[in-house]
Amino acid sequence: MNTRTLSAYAAGIATASALAFLIASGPEHKDHQDGVSEKEMDQMMEMSPEEMMAAMAMIGTPGEQHEKLMKTVGEWDAKASFIMDPAAPPQESTGTMSISPALGGRFVKCDFKMDFMGQPFEGLAYTGYDNAHAQYVSIWMDTMSTKITYMEGNHNKDGALEMHGTATTPMGDNPMKIVTTHDDDDHFTDHFYDKMPDGTWFNSGSISYTRK
Repeated sequence: MNTRTLSAYAAGIATASALAFLIASGPEHKDHQDGVSEKEMDQMMEMSPEEMMAAMAMIGTPGEQHEKLMKTVGEWDAKASFIMDPAAPPQESTGTMSISPALGGRFVKCDFKMDFMGQPFEGLAYTGYDNAHAQYVSIWMDTMSTKITYMEGNHNKDGALEMHGTATTPMGDNPMKIVTTHDDDDHFTDHFYDKMPDGTWFNSGSISYTRK
């Protein structure tokens, strides 16, 4: 069994699914940078309490990306196909996803259920858009792990949403990514990739969603 693939599957089922409708929105803001420079720190120190509160309100207020996240709210049918053994046919399963708003529209909560390889599986994700760092973020928990998986990303050059994280397997941690392609408002697909020892990405499976 490809345990790396299974871990990536478990870690990422809901991560990109709540973001499917964002794919068409194009590149994100380019003027946001990680960290704070010395000049920016000096500017912050010179701000009045009122100006500081206004700045905090700006990064804490839901915007266009959050409005698009809200379009994913609803009930979904899921169809999964994953390669567990390259010498065997893909494992196929069906399940459901329920997406609801959280914390005043700043995040969406994703509840996922599926029977996979004869076993019940449940996952929970919270997904949002970080105004301060201009990127999408998600945390994921499930019944196959005691780990919280964190993923972050943005649109790639093809306009698809690309989220990166780390899958934990019995062999250790391994990079993974999920690329979401958008068909229309009622259909999207998450494509799962594992990073191989030679640095290439292996497409280990996919989950297709259809709105109920």
